Amino acid sequence: MSREQAYHPLYIQFFHHYHQQEYWEAHEVLEELWQTERDNDFYHGLIQIAAIMHQLKRGKVRGARKLASSAHRYLSPYGSDQDGVDVADILLWLSTCLRMLPEEIGQMEPEQVEAIGLGVCPLPYLHQV
Repeated sequence: MSREQAYHPLYIQFFHHYHQQEYWEAHEVLEELWQTERDNDFYHGLIQIAAIMHQLKRGKVRGARKLASSAHRYLSPYGSDQDGVDVADILLWLSTCLRMLPEEIGQMEPEQVEAIGLGVCPLPYLHQV
């Protein structure tokens, strides 16, 4: 049996939506799972990653910065590999967000946000085998 088969279906759906750039749907799906495991800060951090991407897509810089700060706090206790995710890569991306997103601006045009060059947070492609 492969390791991926052990993942909860909602966890797998999260990654499917995320890689389809359906960030709000990804957020909602994983939040449903997190509601059953409220002490799971790893899930909470991933939910916030999806919310960051949703905010950036809409040009909401201030909200994305706040979420990046809290996601960093939620995810920093985890090792480099947690449930198929390289947490170190995510933490690096979050640190880059906090460094590159302007603090004094709340809203930007989505094209301006894209020009900053953050790209998409590096989450893996997880699926059922």
